[in-house]
Amino acid sequence: MIIHSIKTFNFRNLESSSLEFSPHANFISGLNGQGKTNLLEAIYWISALNGKKGTASDAYKYGERSFRISADITFEGIRHTVDLHVEGRSRKLTIDGSPPKRKRDYLRNVLVVDFFPEDLLILLMEPALRRRFLDIACTQFDLTHEEVLRRFKRTLEQRNSLLKNEEFIDPGVIDTFDRPLAELSAQITISRLILLENLGKRTDEIFREGIGEKYAAELSYLTSVDGIPSRADPETANQASTYNKIYYDLYSENRQRDFLAKRTTSGPHRDDFAMTLNGKTVRTFASRGEVRSAMFALHLARFHVLAEKRKIEPVVLIDDVMSELDHNRRQRVLELLPPGQVFLTSCDPPENLDSIVPGEIFHFEVDGGKVRSLD
Repeated sequence: MIIHSIKTFNFRNLESSSLEFSPHANFISGLNGQGKTNLLEAIYWISALNGKKGTASDAYKYGERSFRISADITFEGIRHTVDLHVEGRSRKLTIDGSPPKRKRDYLRNVLVVDFFPEDLLILLMEPALRRRFLDIACTQFDLTHEEVLRRFKRTLEQRNSLLKNEEFIDPGVIDTFDRPLAELSAQITISRLILLENLGKRTDEIFREGIGEKYAAELSYLTSVDGIPSRADPETANQASTYNKIYYDLYSENRQRDFLAKRTTSGPHRDDFAMTLNGKTVRTFASRGEVRSAMFALHLARFHVLAEKRKIEPVVLIDDVMSELDHNRRQRVLELLPPGQVFLTSCDPPENLDSIVPGEIFHFEVDGGKVRSLD
């Protein structure tokens, strides 16, 4: 996948303009608050049909009620013109002037992977951030995960709505939600376990052999549900019926507690994952430098795992995070990027960028939302 050019209209603070990109590496500089991240956000939107941060309305230029992004993108070996118009909940996508039969048909052929400053906090902050990271990666790993997750959230909301009704005590009606919720819970858990198993192997390899840290890194799934393992095994993909029963029994047994709490107290929506270094959690054991290395290793592992699974050279977005590393670690991270087109932002260019990133590098500067080429 290659993004050759992009045009934005009413997107955040960016002035409407047409930009031509290098198929190899693109470096974007500028002071903080000028629009570097917004340009990466536009690339993310046209590639994922969603935003990295906030809601669609957060991406409108001040005073506007919609935005539009148009780009020339090569995927499946053919150059296409892709246009996305977002207004409210409406997202109109066209490819070479015609809408695809399904948006999933487009998403199956493109892949964007990203590392933004807030991603540095994933291993240290609240579980909700890690669940979001996990589910986005699961969706990119297998596009069917998004539909399963959407149905799970809707069913969970309906069950919780019933639990909040103090006069409602009919277990038969609750059971009509418990059965589909259990089935969807099983599918989500299997997807997460399989992804973590793939990420864990590559994360350890990158952390020790690539970045040069000394500890063994492992990823584990954290759940309070008896019978759900912390690691995938060769039979995990075939455990749907077993996990389905585990979750159905859980929801049935917890009904009284859930009524008292007025919410579903256990399930995939409460789960988490952790990284350990030599068996000790990153959150409590690692030094500041090791935490940064662990986070870079995790994200680089995600880049490689997704690219290999999807068989697509991804568009890689790295937003102003290299300053968190010392010179040697920074160079190793750049060398460990997967093959593909790279967009990198920073106030100042990393040292020796030309010698580390292969291919032609285009330089851009952003000032007050105006992007100009420095080449």
